[in-house]
Amino acid sequence: MDDAIVAFRRALDSDPAYAQAARNLGNALREVGDLDEAVRWLRRAVELDPRDTVAHRYLVESQPADAAQRAQLDALTRDCALDDAARIDLFFALATAYASERPELAFQHLLHANRLKRSTIAYDESPERTLLGSLCATFSPTLVRAMRGCGNPSTLPVFVIGMPRAGSTLVEQILAAHRDVHAAGELELFERAFGLFPPMLSDPRDARAFAAELRDALANLGTRYLEQLPAVQASRITDKMPSNFRFAVPIHLALPNAKLVHVRRNPLDTCLSCFATHFVDGQLYTYDLRELGRYYRLYEKHMQYVRALVPSGTLLEIEYEALVADFEVQARRIVAHCGLDWDYACLEFWRVDRPVRTASAVQVRRPLYSESVGRWRRYERELAPLIEALAE
Repeated sequence: MDDAIVAFRRALDSDPAYAQAARNLGNALREVGDLDEAVRWLRRAVELDPRDTVAHRYLVESQPADAAQRAQLDALTRDCALDDAARIDLFFALATAYASERPELAFQHLLHANRLKRSTIAYDESPERTLLGSLCATFSPTLVRAMRGCGNPSTLPVFVIGMPRAGSTLVEQILAAHRDVHAAGELELFERAFGLFPPMLSDPRDARAFAAELRDALANLGTRYLEQLPAVQASRITDKMPSNFRFAVPIHLALPNAKLVHVRRNPLDTCLSCFATHFVDGQLYTYDLRELGRYYRLYEKHMQYVRALVPSGTLLEIEYEALVADFEVQARRIVAHCGLDWDYACLEFWRVDRPVRTASAVQVRRPLYSESVGRWRRYERELAPLIEALAE
């Protein structure tokens, strides 16, 4: 990221009117936590190219919008030359800009943004349903009992799992402040390693041969994952890929001494926050309220299965609302669960100097706040399709 910032600055030295370089520099500075300079460059990007809706979205995500910026965004809705991608960013920016001033109007912009985004992607929920069902069938209680402790014994990894926008970035940032922890962010390593995992290597009727090969396969799975982690001096490395909740049981078998931290948040607040976010990649289930509610139910059901099979010494569950209400107590629980001595730096997580490349990049740069707890109540009527899907 530091090299990227240097390169963007050089590009702008060469061409001060290069709007895209100004926008990308602003975003890079935002991700490393230099919000004041990020805002200056994002404003410059908007001055250079007033139709750059990505720069507008980054800017309203980085600081509250003023009346002039809202008027500029409103005017862009009448620009018929904007393509679908630009209009998606525009409506997400408008939703953020009006969230505090006029929440009902903000939600209408959210609906426009998500409907348009959903029309541009192909999403089928059945493959995810099939994957979760297959994981539950393969890693049965009997198999888990037989294979427990067979994987790689490393204590290095800490997996932070759950739904997106539930507080996993905050938990990782707390750990990142610890002197013995390296925060690696959202890694796709375990899912990639698991893709090579052969669950049925031998004829299962030959129970002894099958068990021996499965033990080797689990140890190799853990080792493959560890070999791809960053080569850093740390006692723990965090992997904050929320969707690893799907693989929590094979993670436990392949890395029996690794710790998992499951971050939970009110379902409606979680889903609303997902619906209000334009994700760079993936999370294709978040752009329709009913699909989002059905996915959340799949996640909840799968975590019931995980709780039954992964011991409490391995899996810690943190409620986002409890973390906000009683921060030090919950932060100490997280650090202790990871087998680390307490470090008071964890209480000032926002001071950590590291890139954060998630939708929470701005939020974790300031002290803890409670404004997002119960946010869904402002939109209870508009969220009716989500509420119905969660209740089915």
